[in-house]
Amino acid sequence: MNYKWDWGIVFTSDTFNPLLIGLEFTLGVSVICLVLGNILGLAAAMGRLYAWKPLGILVYVYVDFFRTTPALVQLIWIFYVLPIVTGIDFGPVEAGIIALSLNAGAFLAEIYRGGLQSIGAAQREASHVLGLSRIQTLRYVVFPQAFRRVLPAITNVLISLLKDTSLLSVIAVSEITYQITNRVAATYRPLELYTALAVVYFVITYPISLGAGALERRLRLPGM
Repeated sequence: MNYKWDWGIVFTSDTFNPLLIGLEFTLGVSVICLVLGNILGLAAAMGRLYAWKPLGILVYVYVDFFRTTPALVQLIWIFYVLPIVTGIDFGPVEAGIIALSLNAGAFLAEIYRGGLQSIGAAQREASHVLGLSRIQTLRYVVFPQAFRRVLPAITNVLISLLKDTSLLSVIAVSEITYQITNRVAATYRPLELYTALAVVYFVITYPISLGAGALERRLRLPGM
């Protein structure tokens, strides 16, 4: 193989500046989708466990649909098909945030549901004996313990979100993968630029994984 590597292309201003812009966008979209996904996920988990049965069935359909279909297909459908069906035209950024938030929410729903169900019935009964209402029991007894138990899984969803933002490049959202792809088209240096992209993703996600592990150990409940 006679290919000559040129790592200097990665550190030119024409590459580095768009990379930083794309990185900032990637992190911003990931945080927004994680927040919205947590809201959707917790609401869906509560719906599965405590809501009126017909509503619980609708939640079940939502969760299973978004967990068993590819995120890329969901993104394309929301961006291209949903505006035709509803008449509402979503921009690329809005479509991306909606798709990734719904996808993350479906996975987080199952994570929260498992965490809530892991708290033994004895604690709920003891809370009832102490005079706590059902809402108070969930708020002060069940949810704090459940959150500790599901924290590592929530972190995995964040890492997946950071990586899944690369899918937004197919609808021309200016996240980091889109920026690097444009530079590859301009420089014809795919090996260096895509390798640098992989390193950037690793540098972002690996510390999050380590931090989550440390936090899990710190918050670990006795007997876990």
